[in-house]
Amino acid sequence: MFASRKRQSEPSPTRGQQIADALNLVGDGLDTLSAVQWASPSLCEGWSVKDTIAHLVWRIGTPSVRLASDVVRASIAGRHANPMGSFDDIARGIADSGGTDELRRELRAIAAEKADGRGRTSTGELVEAIVHGYDALHPLGVRLPFDPETTHAVALASTLTASREVRALLRHRTLVAVDAGWRIGHGSEIVADAASVILYLHGRKAMQPPSRERLLAPAPTPGLA
Repeated sequence: MFASRKRQSEPSPTRGQQIADALNLVGDGLDTLSAVQWASPSLCEGWSVKDTIAHLVWRIGTPSVRLASDVVRASIAGRHANPMGSFDDIARGIADSGGTDELRRELRAIAAEKADGRGRTSTGELVEAIVHGYDALHPLGVRLPFDPETTHAVALASTLTASREVRALLRHRTLVAVDAGWRIGHGSEIVADAASVILYLHGRKAMQPPSRERLLAPAPTPGLA
């Protein structure tokens, strides 16, 4: 029997606390990395691990008004018609301007703010934390033991923005996160772990093959969780 909810005696954490917990787990994983690993490719095509974490720090820790103004400035400076090019410039600019220790400190500070309920604490921020955490650390084999309730919430939210191909699959197949005890979709099962399911929903290539079928998707556009 698969369960996606905690027992009634265990209160669910707030969304801000979920984001904080996710960011701290990502921070724990980053603490183990060497300089070579920080420079290695992430699951976002063209982005290193450091670029991806720089984007995460900017995307989750920057106030909404400044987020918009940063994109406008980067679009003008880089003459980008597509904001994805601006995201790329912003991420690389932050990554190039500071060291990995600074990024790790900023990530922890943002986690503390979210735990206190400060700043944006929507499901969108939770999705960013989980997906970009996987983007950065999954290729390096660093396990991120996110809470099952959190990964289930992210998976459900991700179905709303998934590609047409993914949504079509979910009408006929059930993706089972066997390590987290939840499932999404309809029809016969494809068994995987929570990381592989969430990566698939976001167009990433699952690094750990499911037991029945391999979940594959094209490389994603950097900046979009």
